[in-house]
Amino acid sequence: MTIRTAQTSPLILARVAGFLYLLTVPLGVFNFLYIPSNLIVSGDAAATTHNIMASESLFRLGIVSALLGAIIAILYVLEQIPF
Repeated sequence: MTIRTAQTSPLILARVAGFLYLLTVPLGVFNFLYIPSNLIVSGDAAATTHNIMASESLFRLGIVSALLGAIIAILYVLEQIPF
């Protein structure tokens, strides 16, 4: 007796991977370019603290974008594991 398992099409896996990569680009640009340029003042910790306190929502959005980037990276790996 043989056991049949359903396998996901390589085309679908490629499309999912492409979509995940497309999500990564704007998150990376936002997290590594936009957030530091607006919040961090080089050599002045007090000004950096003031910027973070003044735009707390931008700081929190930066944390969320970093977490989403990490979750997407985990999804890259999980996509490659055959089930």
